[in-house]
Amino acid sequence: MAGGNKKKKQQRGKSSRKNGTTNSSKKSVPTLENVLTQAESAMEMSDIDTAMKLFAYAAETLRSRIHSGGDGVGAAAADGSSDETNKRTLANVLGKMGELKASCGDVEGARNEFLDAIELLGNQQEATDTIKDADEEGDIMTAQNCESKAGLYLYLGQLSMGAEALTALRIGVTELQRTVSILDRCLASKTDEAFDMDVDGEVNSLNLKRFLIETKRQLCAAYCSIAELYLTDLCEDPDAETSCENALKAAVEIDESSQMETDTLDSEIGPSPPDALQTMANLRLSQSRVSEAVDCILKTYDRMRVGCEAMSSLVGLSKDDKEDIGEATARELLEVDAASTLPEYSFRLQTAKIMLECTSLVDDETNSGIKEKCSESAIQVLGSLLAENDEVIEVWYLLGCAFMSASNPDSARHYWENAIEMLSKAKEQLENSGEDANCELEVLQSQMAEVTSKLDELGEEMEIK
Repeated sequence: MAGGNKKKKQQRGKSSRKNGTTNSSKKSVPTLENVLTQAESAMEMSDIDTAMKLFAYAAETLRSRIHSGGDGVGAAAADGSSDETNKRTLANVLGKMGELKASCGDVEGARNEFLDAIELLGNQQEATDTIKDADEEGDIMTAQNCESKAGLYLYLGQLSMGAEALTALRIGVTELQRTVSILDRCLASKTDEAFDMDVDGEVNSLNLKRFLIETKRQLCAAYCSIAELYLTDLCEDPDAETSCENALKAAVEIDESSQMETDTLDSEIGPSPPDALQTMANLRLSQSRVSEAVDCILKTYDRMRVGCEAMSSLVGLSKDDKEDIGEATARELLEVDAASTLPEYSFRLQTAKIMLECTSLVDDETNSGIKEKCSESAIQVLGSLLAENDEVIEVWYLLGCAFMSASNPDSARHYWENAIEMLSKAKEQLENSGEDANCELEVLQSQMAEVTSKLDELGEEMEIK
């Protein structure tokens, strides 16, 4: 009996271990939510291969869910999630895959992912319109779908050229306009008192206002992209100037509206990007309306002044302000927040270039104060770029130009000499690489000749003085 009991115990033990192994195996299978979280993290870390594999796995899982969910509108998939929810999630995943492929130079692959995602959202929109009543939840779902489709069309616009890009951008604008209209209606349909009653829910006044402001900012940027298209690819179009003006007028109006809403909203949404002002400055320069261009570009700088000055102080280009300890502490807190919300690198670089072009066109005698302000502002913007990445040769060269414009030849020489040294090292590395780099070498030699010419001119000026 004892032996039999022992054998049964051993059998039970084996059974227990086997069941434990099976349960552990089941727990080790990642959920779709975990896969998407890991994919997003890999994307943020620029681990493109890992992100692509994870998103591809998620896409296949979602397609299986949709396939098993039945054909009926609102039908549930095998895992309990709705067909519409899975389609929205799949569209988002395909959009991410499109972004990753675009970053790798696979333009055609990115285009296909975006088009597939748009098709899903189009079908999803039909389903949403079928099942929703005239209630707020349905409207919010429609707004989210419109905003998602707009983003995909705007990406397509970036990957395209000429008329094809314009068509994609215009569709994106239409989808964003619809989103804004829906959100305005939702906000108007509820009183502040009613919103206070559902602050714990998904839909509340603050969330809707943030969504509205972010959408308006996207719409403003989309109009700017259309304007830039007329300044470049479509500049030969008979109505290019008028179309560019109209797009920028719409962008500026939206920017001003968004700016006022941001000022009255106590949120973490951050300052309104100055895209419209910078693009308007570019247009005015092309029209030789220099004073208006200067006004626009200085307003652009004013939106990011605190952050740029905070960053430039890290590389010794700050302005000497005398302030007590209390003021310094308050200023430091403000600067940290401003620096974290600065526009992207390429935007600031373009801003500095426009400022320097303005300084070259402004009359020295009658507008010396304006020229000095543009030069000093350019130095602060370029300083913020240098603090972010000190290996971009163009920034060193432009800083030399900015200091020269500000009548500071010694500092100009410092930055130009550093630019020459960096160009020489880059040239030497290319020559020793063993690769066929004739085109790159020609570009470097041309750049070196330009900087050398600047230094020679500076030397001649110093000798004359």
